[in-house]
Amino acid sequence: MEQSKRHERFGASLYYLEPNIKENPGGLRDLHTFAWISKYRYQVPRIQDLIPMGIITQEEFENFKSCRAFLRRVRNALHYMAGRRDDRLTFAHQVAIAKEFGYQDQPGMLAVERFMRRYYRVARRVGHLSWIFLRKYQDEHREVLVWDRHHLEDTFEVAGGKISVTSDEVFVQKPIRIMRLFELAQRNLLSIHPDTMRLITRNLHLINREFRADPRITAIFLQMLNGKRAVAWVLRRMNDAGVLGRYIPEFGRIIGQTQHDMYHVFTVDEHTILAVESLRHISSGKFAQELPIATQLMQKLNNPAVLYLAVLFHDIAKGLGSGHQIRGAVIARKICERMEMPSNDVEMIAWLVENHLIFSRTAFRRDINDPETLASFAKQIGTVRKLNLLVLLTVADIRAVGPGVWNQWKGNLLRQLYERSLDTLDKGIIFTPEEIAQRATILKEATFNILSRDHDPERVRRHLDRFYPDYFTHYDPEMLAEHFIALQSVEESPLVIVFKQAPKINATRLLVYTPDHPGLMARISGSLAASGANILSADITTTKDGMALDTFLIQTQNGEPIETRERQERIETTLTQVLEGKIRPSILLANPPPNRLRRQPFEISFSLEVDDSLDTFTVIEITSLDRPGLLFAITRVLQNQGVQIRAAKIATYGERVVDVFYLRDMFGLKLDPRKLHTVSGLLQQAVDKLE
Repeated sequence: MEQSKRHERFGASLYYLEPNIKENPGGLRDLHTFAWISKYRYQVPRIQDLIPMGIITQEEFENFKSCRAFLRRVRNALHYMAGRRDDRLTFAHQVAIAKEFGYQDQPGMLAVERFMRRYYRVARRVGHLSWIFLRKYQDEHREVLVWDRHHLEDTFEVAGGKISVTSDEVFVQKPIRIMRLFELAQRNLLSIHPDTMRLITRNLHLINREFRADPRITAIFLQMLNGKRAVAWVLRRMNDAGVLGRYIPEFGRIIGQTQHDMYHVFTVDEHTILAVESLRHISSGKFAQELPIATQLMQKLNNPAVLYLAVLFHDIAKGLGSGHQIRGAVIARKICERMEMPSNDVEMIAWLVENHLIFSRTAFRRDINDPETLASFAKQIGTVRKLNLLVLLTVADIRAVGPGVWNQWKGNLLRQLYERSLDTLDKGIIFTPEEIAQRATILKEATFNILSRDHDPERVRRHLDRFYPDYFTHYDPEMLAEHFIALQSVEESPLVIVFKQAPKINATRLLVYTPDHPGLMARISGSLAASGANILSADITTTKDGMALDTFLIQTQNGEPIETRERQERIETTLTQVLEGKIRPSILLANPPPNRLRRQPFEISFSLEVDDSLDTFTVIEITSLDRPGLLFAITRVLQNQGVQIRAAKIATYGERVVDVFYLRDMFGLKLDPRKLHTVSGLLQQAVDKLE
């Protein structure tokens, strides 16, 4: 079919960040196809002539006209702005057209997001109208050859392999049948006849306050969520028909809701259903090798409806302002109480919604090797059941953000955080200073035992004795052993640079061993930026004899490991020149490498948050628009202010970057308030100067 091939060519999704408003699904070409087939099949000159024939209703015709008018208006605006034919609704065009159409910012929602919500809702309506009409057209042809009709139950039957109803009055007679229809479709793995989908659309007004308060309907809905199969499928069908947004009006508000950035690919409602779909794949064992822990946890759930509801509600407050997780918890509790769910389930769902970001934020923005960080996180979680449900929600949430967002590196961090938190919650392991020192000794001895089998024990002992205890608590013995082996050339050179692939996390480990001096992190980050490498994380270790052992996880600009020896040699050459003082990073960054993030009309304000909960470090979290030299600019300020960086976590979300640093002053103490105030001001000035 021409439409299917075209959709595949332009991407089989309504939800592209910069859609082609003519050729993408839900675009003008779908309306053209609808009109062409109508005129050919039914021999009518105008679409409205289908109304007296009973092919479409007056309401569907009005829907067709309003969608066509909106898309034509957008297309005209695109052509006018570009001065030529241009059907791609780019980020820049989105902002300009939103302004031209009169949209204005509202609390929690930008004007461009309001405009794009209108676009996606129109695209959904076009897609739904096109789907119903084309399925009806196909069925007419099939039914000429064969008509398979048999009774299913109540007023439902199977016609042509699809669930249908016996009359147009069945929903008016008993509105509960609307929900029962979807449960039957799920249970029998049958699609719904297009005529029946149209009938549902005409009867959406029956889903009112009384319908929502009916415990029988709630029971059917929860039964679907606890179903063994097709949970995401049935939710998507309900959403397409408008039922889900009517049954849960709070969910209806986020239909078509967008976020104007390069990270969130899908509308909030589509992202939510994709997250449910991800959980279903995990439950089926599809990702058993990639996600063994999540698979086991998912398959052991006795009442998955609690988790699915938490997923359905986790972003339900998007567009209402900052702190959507806190607002969402209030909304989730209200919905669950309306459904008269058990109080313990209500509290669990509300807790999951309120805390659905802390797992990923801790894993990606905090040093999960730090015992204080682990203890604080475990205290926030509280119980093993909450930990289990939260890790499942987090995995599903990330996997549903968009293509390429989930990767092995993120999965590995989540797994490590889960396992270490489980030790604390399940086994009661709490890391006191004494226990930390004891743990460091145990890890040091384990490393010695590994290395002394193949290396001179005395040399191994001298090497290990050069490090402070916190070095051993930040790595496992195998990684500590790798460091020793990598540093065997240290006697020949004061500078050692080693690359090692980390296939499990889709990145490359870079080890830099060099004499310690102020500003080392700034020099290394500047060198890597100039070489076109992205830093995912950094750990900085200083030895007792004044050497620095810094380890980095790096990737290419495209999120791939740096595997070719030629690329590694270029990075090594640049690093060597900078660390030996032959060239300054600022000169290299004056001509950044190609393939940088292209400029986009995004406004990401600089922000700096301070986490002062740890006893030994001041943690700062910087959010800014990503641009060349950002990390170098930040670390140079810290260098000039005499601030030591113990660890850094670098996270990029489309055009937005979040950099987290564990800091101490020159005396090894946390930063005092005056110093922190000075540093914060200088950091903002440095970032604002970047182009």
